Amino acid sequence: MVENLEDILHKEEKLHPELKARLYKRKAFRMIGHKLVHEVMYTPQLNAFYNCQFAAKKEQLEKALEAKNWTSYVWIHERPYRLEAFCEIEFKVYDREYWGLLHDIWLDSENIWQYLPYWERFLRSGRPEKEYFMDAEDKKFYKSLPKELTIWRGHQKHNKDGLSYTLSKEKAEWFAGRFKKEEAKVKELQIKKSQIFACIIGRGEKEVIILE
Repeated sequence: MVENLEDILHKEEKLHPELKARLYKRKAFRMIGHKLVHEVMYTPQLNAFYNCQFAAKKEQLEKALEAKNWTSYVWIHERPYRLEAFCEIEFKVYDREYWGLLHDIWLDSENIWQYLPYWERFLRSGRPEKEYFMDAEDKKFYKSLPKELTIWRGHQKHNKDGLSYTLSKEKAEWFAGRFKKEEAKVKELQIKKSQIFACIIGRGEKEVIILE
């Protein structure tokens, strides 16, 4: 990204106006919440580094747009903003790429509940080739499931409702209590295999997606 990182790290600069506009207070720290630069512990002494990163990624973004490389376009964005990037290009991608890219974003996401209406709209799309939302291992796992099964969702007050469940009660209990144990809850459902939209095993969570 830079030719001489050491020089950049010791260079004093003002933060780029676009990044400065995305500075937020986060508990005792400040953070940059920009789609191209996401820094949870902002340090003013590193302004030159943030600016350089921002400039490089803007250039990469322009090249991806020019080349119509939509996968690169999405992944140039920082993790919390990749679904927003997908919103910008969803009508520009072919069906197979649509579902494959959604699968990869889902697998990488940690804040699905915050974008629940978007995920529901995307996953309920009438586009063909939905099978490409699952990779080969996901499909193999789905085929191995019984016709009826029990699934669980670990949650707290803010994310009770969601699309993501697991076939592992222990995993659901872990998700429920990983932040505030006093708010930990586990929802249990009895479902038919046909109700499952997709299985995702790439994160080791025996995850199933249910469009209720």
